Amino acid sequence: MIKNKIETARNILNNAAKMNMSKDILLKISQKVDKYIVEYYRKNGGQKSGVD
Repeated sequence: MIKNKIETARNILNNAAKMNMSKDILLKISQKVDKYIVEYYRKNGGQKSGVD
């Protein structure tokens, strides 16, 4: 499910930031999170469903 992908990618991003990973790695992870969010909104028509 796309919500799980978003949550997992956000957790990975947060952990990577706490570990002081390089900015390039953080950017790539962030872009993946963005991709999943866009995919979610495309599939759900931008309807609000509690993803905060």
